Amino acid sequence: MKIIIKNFVIVCLFLLFGQFVYAQSDKIEKEPLVVDEIQIDVKSVQIDAKLKTATVELFLTSYNRNERELKLNTYGTQLVDVKGKKYLFGTLSLGKILVKLEDKQNYINYLMKMDEPVLLTLKVANWGKEKPKELILVFEDSEEEGHYIETAVQL
Repeated sequence: MKIIIKNFVIVCLFLLFGQFVYAQSDKIEKEPLVVDEIQIDVKSVQIDAKLKTATVELFLTSYNRNERELKLNTYGTQLVDVKGKKYLFGTLSLGKILVKLEDKQNYINYLMKMDEPVLLTLKVANWGKEKPKELILVFEDSEEEGHYIETAVQL
């Protein structure tokens, strides 16, 4: 009888400990990246070895109750490889706006609506075979005109 009780207690402890470990692992989930009331989510990262291009797609979602203007610095927004080398875009699109590097356009102004995700697509030419490490996103602070926020989005 003592052996049965002892085994029962051991099994209960394993089950309890297993639930504790499982509960802890759930808490490790990645928090969404939110900067200046904009949530940034990675949609996809694609490498085309034949064309030697890298394409990164992000969803930008505004938490602001009113519409807000997003002023994106196109030359500050760059893709970073695993060695830390930064690459300018070949094409950059935000919603329906498309900018090519040869357009020499410094900024994209976009009116964001609350809780409506906007697709940001960055395409870089002359890319190697490895996946990019991060995308540096630069946009104007909604509270302070002329002040720009630079954030690294891990890919």
